[in-house]
Amino acid sequence: MFELFQAAISPHQVLLTLLLALVVCYWLLVIFGALDFETDLPDDFGAGDADGSHGHGINTGGAWITAGRLFGFSQVPIVVWLSFLILFMWFLSLALNEKWNSTHSTAQAFILLGPNLAGSLIITKLVTIPIASLFRAMADADTEAEEVIGRTGTVCSIEADETYGQLEVTANGAPLLINVRTQGGTLAKGSQAKITAAGTDNAFYFIESV
Repeated sequence: MFELFQAAISPHQVLLTLLLALVVCYWLLVIFGALDFETDLPDDFGAGDADGSHGHGINTGGAWITAGRLFGFSQVPIVVWLSFLILFMWFLSLALNEKWNSTHSTAQAFILLGPNLAGSLIITKLVTIPIASLFRAMADADTEAEEVIGRTGTVCSIEADETYGQLEVTANGAPLLINVRTQGGTLAKGSQAKITAAGTDNAFYFIESV
């Protein structure tokens, strides 16, 4: 353990160690609620500019979007992608320098930075593929919630109260059955109700009588 600590604070490793420490501190703050974690996926880069340029005649938008899709940082929140990249670079730096830089040469450590970055980008891309699917599912759920909020339907369960209820909403000609809760009071079967907000994880929606 002491040898690992020494390696972590060695001159060619200390910068990555500091970056990893910042990553750990960030996620601890998120876990304890001191920071909010934004789960929105990045927008397609350059989408705000019709030609993807910034007035200098150079179109960088397309290249940036392509790079984002190639390496995966346009598929997940950028903070997630960077966290994985720094983590893998830290581990690979330890492994590469242990095997090919036993003399702790700064020049050799700088040379090894190239294959370290390349390997870390590949591993990060592979790891974020399933994570990207999760965030897309979360984004789809948020979109669905935005679409039903404000719509009116009919209570189809025996009643709807603060613990249970089902509402039938007509969507594109087909009935949509969703779980609902009231925020006070009880609505009988057949009552007209309006969806006001999404509940926890969009598992149900809050309604009020029309």
